[in-house]
Amino acid sequence: MTSLKAAVPLGLVLGLFALLSTAPAHASAAVAKAPVAKAAQDDDEVVLPGRLASALRRTQRALDNAEDHIDEGEYAQSVKSLRAVRRNMYRADKSARRQMNAVIDPESEDETTAGPDSVIAVLAMDSAIVQSVSGLFDTNSKGVVDGLTHALYRTMDARDRLLDAVIALDPEGAGADYSDGMSDTVDGYTDEVATLTEALADDTLSAGGQRVLRPALTQAQATQAKVNLAFGGGE
Repeated sequence: MTSLKAAVPLGLVLGLFALLSTAPAHASAAVAKAPVAKAAQDDDEVVLPGRLASALRRTQRALDNAEDHIDEGEYAQSVKSLRAVRRNMYRADKSARRQMNAVIDPESEDETTAGPDSVIAVLAMDSAIVQSVSGLFDTNSKGVVDGLTHALYRTMDARDRLLDAVIALDPEGAGADYSDGMSDTVDGYTDEVATLTEALADDTLSAGGQRVLRPALTQAQATQAKVNLAFGGGE
């Protein structure tokens, strides 16, 4: 595994959950950049493994490209970008899982791993994908809806598996390292449910879009309930 690491401000990770609820559906790039200025004033930094940081950047870039292509009516290119979103989302997820399973060297002075920070960064990314993609169904159909559907559900399914792995950790053991950070993410799931609800209520959806977003809302609500139960609504 590469030892390269990248420093990511803590506000960039947790700020995604707070800011996505008020940002326009097509503003993922602005959302991702906005916490950076605030976080520059923070004392804490999240240091992520280089491979994970790279996967997160590539996922965001692919998501931005997909949005731009859809806005420009470049539908074939948007589908390619959505495939890139999925590929890089999986890379980030795999990297976070590797950090969760990392064994601390008993002879090392560093008694921590990047597991909690990596997981929370990936969960923030997942929420960014779900909220951004859900807003792209508006007025679209056919191939674009298919591409959006795969990006949405594969992200939500991967996230549920990652959350289940975190929740299964011993709360008195390895799970204790995750509890504070995870509790800070709870409100993000409320925002996600609201975003999906608004998409269903306000957007011009094809029949296929409606068939996709209704069960997506149900799944998001179940995820929200699971996180609330496990981590209790934050501090």
